[in-house]
Amino acid sequence: MAIKPATVFQTRWFEIVAVDPGTETSGTTDPYYCLVRPDGVIAFVLDREGAVVLVEQYRPPLGRVTLEMPAGSLEEGEALDQAVVREVLEETGLACDTWYEIGPCRSALHRENAVDQFYVGLGAHRVKGYKRTERGKVRHLPRSKFLALVQSRGFDQTAALGGLYVTEKLLGFDLLTADLASIHSKLAAIDLRRES
Repeated sequence: MAIKPATVFQTRWFEIVAVDPGTETSGTTDPYYCLVRPDGVIAFVLDREGAVVLVEQYRPPLGRVTLEMPAGSLEEGEALDQAVVREVLEETGLACDTWYEIGPCRSALHRENAVDQFYVGLGAHRVKGYKRTERGKVRHLPRSKFLALVQSRGFDQTAALGGLYVTEKLLGFDLLTADLASIHSKLAAIDLRRES
């Protein structure tokens, strides 16, 4: 028996919808609940010195502050490349000289339908006169320190780590260990460039 999608809970950021379980391997015919939210962007941002730009954010479900790559949802009618520029500016007060669209990241296939597009931004610099609209401290970590944070299991934003992994597998180099000049030249040689 098919179950028509039905919203069971809604906020301004997301809704929970009961959907048909389809060919769920358990054989259940009960409604399956999924989170519906706008697609989004995740940004791996390097400043002009090659440090990773991260933001501290308080996360109520965890009850603590996390350190994350800038990310967020698309606004109505907004293109992905516009959203990544806006999110990074709002969260960090920075703009990047060049953007590269890497590919999609899905963090919870079993519970949501949204796709977060992973981007690499190079040459991040402060936008003169811009006042950040979001709270949370902006941190610039040397890539070696960010790698150590990941290796110590101290970085919670695993969808972003998936973007780093996809970048390495698709493009053949590690954004955390390659020298900055190589990163610039290898990304520039690939047809992924988005000028700011």
